Amino acid sequence: MNWDAISAVAEMLGALAVVASLVYVGRQVSQNTAMMRVAASSDTVERDHGLVLPLIESEELAEIWLKGDHRLSELSEANRQRLLLFERRAITLWHHNYQLRIQGLLSDAVWHYQNAMIRFLSQRQSMREAWGIFKDTFEPSFQTYVDDQFRAASIEPSE
Repeated sequence: MNWDAISAVAEMLGALAVVASLVYVGRQVSQNTAMMRVAASSDTVERDHGLVLPLIESEELAEIWLKGDHRLSELSEANRQRLLLFERRAITLWHHNYQLRIQGLLSDAVWHYQNAMIRFLSQRQSMREAWGIFKDTFEPSFQTYVDDQFRAASIEPSE
């Protein structure tokens, strides 16, 4: 075997090593992305439960939240502000999920759930008011997304 043949074999082995490395890195990236999706999904569930938990634990807050449906004017100014800030927490969760979706880390099932929840909660007087107050603190693409969900809720037939 001459030096040219040895050189050609070495180049081929080097190329195979590069291809094998790329395949390995590709698999690692795929596994990492899958793990990030699972973590994002778990984080979303925890945040959602954390949002609802105060309503479950506090009868006072639950009553304030119920009045926010269609009787916002019956609340004291302090309780009205508490409720609007509570609703802002939901909007912030939606924004978090929106960002995860853009990054490709939120599953279709969680995205569907979020859209349904936005449509449901957009019927609340306090949520509409909170969105009007805090809307401009978010980027335009998120504003459009939430506005579209609110519009979809207003044209969907009620059951």
